Amino acid sequence: MFKKLICLGIMLSMLTGLTGCTNAGPNETGGRLMGGVAGALLGSQIGKGSGRLWGVGIGALAGSFIGGALGARLDARDKQLARHTMEETLESAPDYQERSWNNPNTHHRGTFRVTRTVEVPRNHQVCRDYVHTVIIDGRQEKVHGRACRDVRDPRAQWFVQD
Repeated sequence: MFKKLICLGIMLSMLTGLTGCTNAGPNETGGRLMGGVAGALLGSQIGKGSGRLWGVGIGALAGSFIGGALGARLDARDKQLARHTMEETLESAPDYQERSWNNPNTHHRGTFRVTRTVEVPRNHQVCRDYVHTVIIDGRQEKVHGRACRDVRDPRAQWFVQD
């Protein structure tokens, strides 16, 4: 287990170093880092032993590439529309109901759908798994994630879980 954590730390450090060497803007760099972490987590579910480490590495690199590409191509209005749709869907949409956003200026669009709602009583949280599909220049990318909020506060914000 300790060996895996060290390898994961090294891969993420290399990924951070690589993104620092580019002329990428903050959107692309943030997208690369978030995509790399998400890809590494998904890759860690594949295989056993050294195969799992390969899965982490490949997942981190693929996630970094996809996340950087998405981050670089979404402008501030795209992100605002996507964020608003995400918050609205998490707060009030039933599972599997899809809501969409569209930026007529860039022709970028997306859909947001909650796939499962789970209550976590010990943490006083409700969590919702989701799929955010983004279409940029005709290319579709899907981001899977989980967002949670404190059920004790009806005005609490949703936080994306790592």
